[in-house]
Amino acid sequence: MAESSATFTFRDLLLFVAEYYGVASYDTNGMPYIPADDAFNLRECKKIVNEAIRMFVSRPPNSGKWRWTHRVETVTFDPTGLGVSNIDSDAARYMLSAGCMQPAGRITYTSDSGHGTNIEWCDVTRILQSRELSVITGYPSLAAIRPYQPTTNVLTSSRRWEIMFDPAPSSIQSVQFPYVMQFDKMLLEGGTADSAGATTLVDATRLESDDYFNTWVIRIIAGTGVGSYAPVTDYVKSTGTYTVADWLDSDGVAGGTDPAADSIYVVEPAANLHPAGAQFDEAIKIACFAKCEMEAEDTELGNKYIKYFDEVALPAAYTIDANSAPRTLGKMHNGRRDNTNRHIRVWDNVNFNI
Repeated sequence: MAESSATFTFRDLLLFVAEYYGVASYDTNGMPYIPADDAFNLRECKKIVNEAIRMFVSRPPNSGKWRWTHRVETVTFDPTGLGVSNIDSDAARYMLSAGCMQPAGRITYTSDSGHGTNIEWCDVTRILQSRELSVITGYPSLAAIRPYQPTTNVLTSSRRWEIMFDPAPSSIQSVQFPYVMQFDKMLLEGGTADSAGATTLVDATRLESDDYFNTWVIRIIAGTGVGSYAPVTDYVKSTGTYTVADWLDSDGVAGGTDPAADSIYVVEPAANLHPAGAQFDEAIKIACFAKCEMEAEDTELGNKYIKYFDEVALPAAYTIDANSAPRTLGKMHNGRRDNTNRHIRVWDNVNFNI
């Protein structure tokens, strides 16, 4: 199911912080926008939001863990080594999702895989040793996780983890395992265009490597073309040029207003939502305000949100997190029933003979 349109994006949180912290920029109509035209203020806003999310994550319920951090990772083999998740064209190596670092259970083939091969976790050195002389193929029976070591300076992959299998997969199969999500940071960059047109926007101050922003979404937040956006199809470091297929309007319809040299933009990953989920939006927002108060000099912002975060927002988040657990199985009636006519909660599907 798609996220609610009311869900807070990273841009929403940055604007909340910019306004409360007093560093928002304003257009000619007096409307505030993220200070993408001020590198220092943009950096401060990103730092505050990311630290606020870390503060929220690091203060779990009394159980010591948030339920929402428990996820399931699925890896689909591509024996050609050319899949989108393969590393260095190696059929045995796959990039894991951002935040997937710590397995929390067994790794198994997905249901209906057609065979019963067991997979065991092992140290990566065991797999590396087995590949020293030759790489065998077949149904993997060993798996290991290690930090990904990029061979280039592609920043988006520098803090990711990879999974390695032995034998190298010989057919398309999927495996899955539970893990505890680790929060890294949310990403967004921005600036003022030097020039722009129907399919390009140029910002010569950018220092990121070629293709770094590919698949990200570039959005005009002030100046000519405000509201227009587009997925980035190519990025060239030497000129700071973003290439897009076409600028879309704010409703996603083709034919948005093309930006120009005065356009102020932000560029971010396509799904740039905080990891906790929409049910925790209010707690994350309050955490951002509380972090603003912590960062402000001479307590100029006071401490009302620090207190509200501790006394109201966090306890409410604990309740929401606890309610995400399955309801206790048990009776659904108030009185005694005979054994032939009992109503009970069950996990399995119920079949009725009509």
